[in-house]
Amino acid sequence: MKKQTAIIGYFIVIIAALAFAGNNAFAVLSYDGQTTPLTLITIRNIFTLVALTAFMMIAGRSIPLPPRERNTALGLGLLNSTMAFCLMSAFNHLAVGLAVLIFYLYPVLTGLGAWLLRQEALNRGILIGLVGSFVGLALTLGDTNEEASMLGMALAGCAALLMTGVVLLSARVLQTDNAYSVTLHMHISGSLMFVFICLIAGDFSLPQTERGWVGLLAVPVFYTIAVAGFFAGIAWIGGVRASLIMNLEPIASIALGYILLGQLLSERQLLGAAIVIVAVTAVKWLSGKKTTS
Repeated sequence: MKKQTAIIGYFIVIIAALAFAGNNAFAVLSYDGQTTPLTLITIRNIFTLVALTAFMMIAGRSIPLPPRERNTALGLGLLNSTMAFCLMSAFNHLAVGLAVLIFYLYPVLTGLGAWLLRQEALNRGILIGLVGSFVGLALTLGDTNEEASMLGMALAGCAALLMTGVVLLSARVLQTDNAYSVTLHMHISGSLMFVFICLIAGDFSLPQTERGWVGLLAVPVFYTIAVAGFFAGIAWIGGVRASLIMNLEPIASIALGYILLGQLLSERQLLGAAIVIVAVTAVKWLSGKKTTS
């Protein structure tokens, strides 16, 4: 029975990783239809907020948080939404697979940040991750010199740094295990922020093509499935195993970038991508072994 439970958990997290990759690739389809990243992420946040609220009410899960955790979650939501905007904007300037690879530096940066903040010791997983990730990225991005690609790399790198901040702050200041409610509150503040920015900037650009509409409609659905699936998977198999399986996201993003968008990577870039993924997996695996030992 326990083995069957684990299999179900692994399957759920695999679906979540593939859904995150679908979110990434279909975002580019919406941009091709003249939708802006701001419009897309505003719609995505609102859709996810409504879907999570409905799910928690139907499932009978507690929505309110204690005042301290509520205010913390709302604040983290602003930081997390800024991160998401940077990453989604990067897809408009850089191949999806490459942008996600840069973003996936955040586990390595999180380990390094935890060491600098004296939350954890500097272990071999972090060192392997640092060396491997940057060697892999050097191979992958070595031929990317165009101005638009540089902007995409900067946005993806900014997203990785912001995600590092979200993870470190969450571990430091959140004292609740109600992950669904925390996520919901984060989407409340994120949705309000993006709606306000849309109103001030006058930026709300719906797609002008059928391809764009497909992307716009698919992104919120994929993202909501991904978020719900990831947290459900954690409940079944634990955070360490779920986190390791999420390394499928950059692989699937590269594959979908080729299948849906025709974004073909060179052999050198694929080799670099493989090194990055192995390095990030080493960070999660070795850190997880230390935690559970």
